[in-house]
Formats: sequence, C-alpha cells, structure tokens
Amino acid sequence: MIEEKKFKIELMTLEPLRIGGKQDPLSGADNPVTRIGDKLVIPGSSLKGAFRAEVESFLINLYREEWQRGEKLSLQPCIPVPTERELSEDEKQLVSKKNYRAPGCHYPCDEKKCSKSIHSICPVCYLFGAAGLNGFLRVPFLYASISPDTLYSTRIDRAKGVVAKGTNRPYELVSDGTLFSGELEILLEDDILGWKLGELRSLKDKTLGDQWLRETDFNQEKIMKDLIIERLKAISILGGYKSKGCGKIKIEIEEVKS
Repeated sequence: MIEEKKFKIELMTLEPLRIGGKQDPLSGADNPVTRIGDKLVIPGSSLKGAFRAEVESFLINLYREEWQRGEKLSLQPCIPVPTERELSEDEKQLVSKKNYRAPGCHYPCDEKKCSKSIHSICPVCYLFGAAGLNGFLRVPFLYASISPDTLYSTRIDRAKGVVAKGTNRPYELVSDGTLFSGELEILLEDDILGWKLGELRSLKDKTLGDQWLRETDFNQEKIMKDLIIERLKAISILGGYKSKGCGKIKIEIEEVKS
C-alpha cells in the first residue's frame, strides 16, 4: 500500500514573471514564456530548483557552525554534479568551506564516484531524489490560463546615446497578479519498498544511506513542517530577469482532503 498526502499549491506573481526560452517562430517573440498547449506554465524543474535551494539554505543556516567543527556532516547538502571535476572554481570554494559536499548524492556508491569514501544521502536528496534513487516528493508543474504580455528590450549605443541598431527585441512576461496552481505529492509510506518518511530506508547496496536521520531529531512531522511546507512557502523569487524587476512571488499551500 502507498500512502500519500497532497497539497494544493497556489503561486501568485507579485511582479512580472519571466520563465521561458529563446525564439519561438509561432509567437514571434525572441524570448517567449513557457507554455503547454494554451496554458502558461511554471515547469516542475523550475519550481523544484527554487524549492531545493530553500532547503539547502535552511540546512546551511542551521548547521554550518557544527560542520565547521566536523560534526553532523551527513546533513550537508550536496552539489548535484556527477564527479568533483564538474565543480566550478566557486563551487569548490563552497565545498572547502564545508557549506556543501560533492559529488552529488547517488546510489549505489561505486569506485569511480567514491574513490575516497562511501557516501550517505543528504537530506535534500532524501526528499527530492538522488541519482539512482527516488525521493519522497513529486514537484508539480504549475498552470495559469491567461495570455502573456509582450515588452521590448534594447541596448543603448554608448557613443551615440541612442538605441543601438538591431537591438529592439520583443520578449514575453507573465503579468503581476497572475495565479498559477498545481498539486504537490508527498510519499508518506510505501510498504512494498519498506519506506516511510522520517525513517531510514533499508538500502542493501553500497551506501551509508540516510545517516542524517541518526544525527538529528527530524521525524515525519518535523520534516513535513520544517523541510517541506515552510520551505516551499519561503520561496519568494523565481525565474529570470530579476535585475529588471521581475520574479517576486507568494506561495500558499493547502492540504487536499481525501
């Protein structure tokens, strides 16, 4: 039997929102916003990235001083790269300061990725999933049924003080006051796999598993509140064009009663 909880997510844009790609010949915009069919969409990958960043930040603020003392290192969030060679120089500095660990979480451990030691699964990947291992959350796409607005972006010629030739490009934005919605699914228990949120999973292959749960008082209720619900509600900015005044949002969550 699988036991789940579902939460309705309502995301309200407080500023224009920009999530999209480049050059859609059908829309005529150089930078259209993301659509599926006739609906505007915030992809699950975009929401998951912001969600994950909030959980990472929460853990860093809570445990950083203990990590500096070499304590509770299993709670460090990972940087999700296949090997340490893929880290940027700035990311290497974050790892050296013990704010993050690398490489990214994976199951099972192998000689190529784990030449120094066997790894545990970090709290973030426990929730969102690691390479080769599912997590407990299914982050949704969020949909809105409105049309986007089109604006124009230009570059000023520094020598002439006027718009540079050929730089007046159209781009699309979602207006402030737009409501997106979707459903977050949280796995509470899978009695076939023997998994239960807030408890160590029985992982038989080479791994240190969910070691972080041995070093904290996180149970199912605390994980639901502190690592899932409150962190999702804490997301306050999303998407691109932030330096142009875009991206502020507000998220409300309500449990879906069965």
